[in-house]
Amino acid sequence: MNSAHIHLIVNHVPVILTIFSLFVLLAGYFTNKPEYRKLAFFGFVIAAIFAIITFYTGDGAEDIVEDIAGFSHDAIENHEHAAENSRLFAILLGIFGLGGIFYFKDDKVKGFKVFIIVIILLALVASAYLIYTGYLGGMIRHTELYSGLI
Repeated sequence: MNSAHIHLIVNHVPVILTIFSLFVLLAGYFTNKPEYRKLAFFGFVIAAIFAIITFYTGDGAEDIVEDIAGFSHDAIENHEHAAENSRLFAILLGIFGLGGIFYFKDDKVKGFKVFIIVIILLALVASAYLIYTGYLGGMIRHTELYSGLI
C-alpha cells in the first residue's frame, strides 16, 4: 500500500463526516439534545484528523500519478491549493469541536449560543471547501467531470 492508496481510502471521510456532523449538530441545536451536540463535536475532531491524513498523503499520491499519461498537472495543482484551505478549515473546526467537548458541555455556559452559531457557520464553510476540494480531486482522474465549469 502506498500514499495514493491511503489518500484514496481516507479522502472521503472528512467530507462526509463534516457534513454528517453538521446535520447532527443542527438536530442537537433544534431539539436541545446535548448528546447530539457532543456527537457532532467528536465528529468534527475526527474529521479534522482524517483531513490532516488526507492532506499529507496527497503529496505521495501526486508523485505517483503525475507521470502517468492522461493526468493533468493543472488539475492536480488546483486540487492541492484547495486542499490547503480545506485542511485549515477542518483543523479550525476540529479545534472548535474540542472546545465544544471540553468547555461548552452545558448549554448554560456563557457564550454557548454564540459558540453554536459560529461552529455551524464554520462547519458550513468547511463543508463547502471540502466538497469543492473533492470535486477538484475527482477532476484529476475522472475526466467525465470536465464540463467547462472550472
